[in-house]
Parts: sequence; structure tokens; C-alpha cells
Amino acid sequence: MAYVANIDKVEYKVNVKEVEANKFEVTIDDKSYLVDTQLTETSVYSLIVNGKSYETDVDYQDGVYNVLTEGDLFKIEVMDELKKKMLERRGGGAAEGKQVIKSEMPGAIIDVKVKVGDEVKEGDVLLILEAMKMQNEIRAPKDGEVKELFVKAGENIDADAKMVVIE
Repeated sequence: MAYVANIDKVEYKVNVKEVEANKFEVTIDDKSYLVDTQLTETSVYSLIVNGKSYETDVDYQDGVYNVLTEGDLFKIEVMDELKKKMLERRGGGAAEGKQVIKSEMPGAIIDVKVKVGDEVKEGDVLLILEAMKMQNEIRAPKDGEVKELFVKAGENIDADAKMVVIE
């Protein structure tokens, strides 16, 4: 899966490919890393990156991953590369019309915060999706009403699976 990560206003192209359970090939710009991950506590991960061990605390708030490792705090904004291109073509504005929210990768639905008929505001948390041992808040791309809900808590889903429709 291709992403764009912004750290201190510097943009990086990131590609993540799962090579086996809990092991990923991560390419940042043109440099590749083999990353072995293990969640050890609620938000603490044990990582082995190209043979070197790290303990990393990851917290996600308001669209930003706060990553604390070896005493350094990194604030990282991550966006799917395709979504970024679509926003650029559209002028970066808020989503318009019917929005079908799909999973970007396979994972498990941890919690569903909305039901059909709920009114949501742009940025509201719709559900929690655990993918690659990280819990991701899936947020509303626009103000609107939840028209359809395709997932429930405890369910495993595939990449590109429909999760929610907001109109």
C-alpha cells in the first residue's frame, strides 16, 4: 500500500508490503527496510528494523501519529497516496456527494461508533480498524448522514472492503 507521510513539513513516499504475519517490507522514498512488529502494550510496539531493535509508543490523535522512539517525538501525518492525488485534483476541499468509505488494507473491526441514520460531522470517528497491529480511527470525510453500514465489531475485512456510506 502506498502512502505519503509528512514529518516537519517534509513529504516522504512510503510503501508498505506485508511479507508474512507481523513482518513488512517498508520503502521510504528509495530506501527499503524489513520491519518485524509486535504490540507489547496498549500503544507500545517492539520493532526490529533491519536487525536493530526499537521500542516505540504510537498514539493517533486528530489525523496525526505521535511516535515516540529513543526519546524523540515525531508527529507524522499519513495519507493514502491515491487519496492525496484525488484531493489535489479536486483542489483539496472537503468531500462532496455520496462517500463510500473502504478499507485501505485487510484488518479487524474493533469498534463501530455509528449506526445507519446517524448525523456525523467531518472528522468524526466512524469506526476503529486494526490493521498491521495498529488501531486506526476511520473518520468521516464530510458532514452528512450514515446511509449504509457494511461492518460490525469483531469482523475481519479484506482490503478495499466497503465499510460505511455517508451522504
